[in-house]
This record gives sequence, structure tokens and C-alpha cells, in this order.
Amino acid sequence: MDASEKIRLDQLDCSLRKEADEFLVASGLGPIIAGAGFEPVGSYVMRTMTWRDLDFEREVDEPDWDDHLALGLPIAGTGWVWRLNCVDAYRDQEIENHGYYWGLRASDPSGGPTWKLDLWTGRPSEFAPALELRARWMSLLTEDRRLDILAIKEAVCSHPEYRKSMLSVHIYQAVLERRIKGVDAFLEWWRCAHGQG
Repeated sequence: MDASEKIRLDQLDCSLRKEADEFLVASGLGPIIAGAGFEPVGSYVMRTMTWRDLDFEREVDEPDWDDHLALGLPIAGTGWVWRLNCVDAYRDQEIENHGYYWGLRASDPSGGPTWKLDLWTGRPSEFAPALELRARWMSLLTEDRRLDILAIKEAVCSHPEYRKSMLSVHIYQAVLERRIKGVDAFLEWWRCAHGQG
């Protein structure tokens, strides 16, 4: 990867994180989400953003469905959110994760790009494996590897299997744990590791 490509990828991440900050303030969603005890996780924190996707988590000792459900009213009241998907993943047998989930799609009512937001509520024990994994990945995240992740994420976001059988976690695993570089090498590893031909 040459210097100009590194600069471009870094600027892509920086511009999206800046836009995310501005979006959360302008929409009013930021104060609502933070006030409810959610913390950002994922690509925003790791500085590996390639598209408008934000992930948040909050830990509570005993998740409460009524409290979770009530959060939807102020979120909807911002006028920016045009899709709210509410899930009880303790009862949904098709979801591996446990917890309560809000999936949002939001954009400026006067026009503008769409943001995807995922908000998960769960017990500390339910988040513990992911927290351990993310801590290990952060310890392995050098600047070069961060740029490798950005390059692969940007390249595969239009792949037909992306966000189906190909996930962002696979990219982090490949680059940070397997030291894989480049889109072709990632796709070869992914096909072998996940039985894709």
C-alpha cells in the first residue's frame, strides 16, 4: 500500500468519525444514547470506519424489557429515525447474542445520508467474551494493521456475502490474528476458514 492510499484510507475513517459526532449532536440521538448508559464500541473506537455504522452497548445487572422499550419513544421523537427494530434476543432463538436490541436507521429529515445504529443491552457476563476479544485486538492494532483493515473493509462492503456470512469480525480476525494483508489474501482465507468454496 503506497503512501497516498494510506492517507486516503485514514482520511476516510477520520471524516466518518467526525461526521458521526456531528450527526449524533444534530439529531439529538447522542445525548439520549449516552444518557441511557450506552458506550460506543466497534469501528468508531478502533478507528476503522468505512461506512455510516455505529455500535453501542450498555451493561446492566438485570436487563429490563420495559426500560428497553421505553427508550424507543425519545429516539423516535427526534424526528431523525425512520426505522426502529426492537428485538428481545433472550427469546429469539435465531440470534446468537443475548440481550435487548434496538436497530435504527436515521437521517436528517431535510435530506442527507442514512446512518445505521445498533444498540445492545445485556448483562456484564454476556458482554465479557466480546470485551476480552476486543481488548486483545486493540493490543494487536498497529497503524499498519489498522490501514489493512480499512482497505479490506472498504473493498468487501459490496460483496454479496458481506454482513451475511462475511462479517467485520472476520476481517479483524484475519488481519490481527492471522497477519493477512490485502483483499485477495483475505478472501482466500475467508473462503477456506468459513467453507465458502
